[in-house]
Amino acid sequence: MPHQHIVKKFDKNLDKIKAAIVEMGGLVGQQVNDATAVLSAYDAAEVARITAYDRIINGLNKDIHDRAEILIVRRQPMALDLRQTLAPINIAGELERIGDHAKSTAKRAHIIHTIPPQDATLDLIAQMSVIVQAMLGDVLVAYGDADIDLAARIREQDKEVDVLNKQLVQVVIDALAKTPEMAESLIHLTLISRNFERIGDHVCNIARYVHQIVTGEDLKASSRPATPRTDT
Repeated sequence: MPHQHIVKKFDKNLDKIKAAIVEMGGLVGQQVNDATAVLSAYDAAEVARITAYDRIINGLNKDIHDRAEILIVRRQPMALDLRQTLAPINIAGELERIGDHAKSTAKRAHIIHTIPPQDATLDLIAQMSVIVQAMLGDVLVAYGDADIDLAARIREQDKEVDVLNKQLVQVVIDALAKTPEMAESLIHLTLISRNFERIGDHVCNIARYVHQIVTGEDLKASSRPATPRTDT
């Protein structure tokens, strides 16, 4: 059963913060999707539009931070209430950094556009993008539902992104030996791939915050890895 605070206004304010997190996550997810698309269909106007998302996302980040601070000062929450209030500050920070990686990806599109990369590299990046976007959508659900089992599965999914990133780096190394004239484009592809790898890391951090909200356990400080429950 969801935790119900005796002060109804606290729950109402907390719901507003959660709604802002979901809104911010939706915008960031769209930014990641659009940044991926512009890699294969370059459009300078589209890059500018994707970059402009950044101001909105930064504004939401500040709004969430301010709301949480005010709620802490006014209500002085303890235990679960405090974790529910503090976590959005950290989660919003992770989402803001995901947006930064999406913006960086879009800005690099013009560089790889000048020297078309191999299809294999773009395919690997597209696969990474599909996975991290799904992870992002799921982690927002996990946050809203306080679902630590889903959060644990999301953390496991990140391994797939890491494998794809390593594959891309190897493809680039092989391509550099055969086509050194494409060095600039290939190097930027590794940086773009790194963006998606880091997006996966930030989503995992959000999943850890979900676990911490529910259980009080900080997985980064714990020597025991959390695994999904098998009971039904």
